[in-house]
Amino acid sequence: MHPTIRLLATLCAGAALLGPAPVHAESPGALEQAVRDLGQLNGVALACRQGALSARMRSLMIEVAPKERGVGEYFEEATSEAFLEMGRNGSECPDGRTLAERIEGVRQALLQAVGGQP
Repeated sequence: MHPTIRLLATLCAGAALLGPAPVHAESPGALEQAVRDLGQLNGVALACRQGALSARMRSLMIEVAPKERGVGEYFEEATSEAFLEMGRNGSECPDGRTLAERIEGVRQALLQAVGGQP
């Protein structure tokens, strides 16, 4: 094996052991709240068969939220809780426009929590 390739392979292996660099939010509490709020809205969207809005929220998570296990767990837990709550209580579904407006508010909170521009 060529020495340069061997060096690159060693560096890549070392970097893989370190794992991804954590992304720190401007305000960890604000990040958790924004992600949970987004998950709650996702659960409502799923229960109300608003697939396009649910896809939009998943895209927000992928594009904006830090790629950390805990962040994903906040989203999934809140999604599940809201979805089940809608079924248990027989809650009325909000119209798509109202849900989209709420998503936009949470999107801005999420951007602010990670230090981005709303």
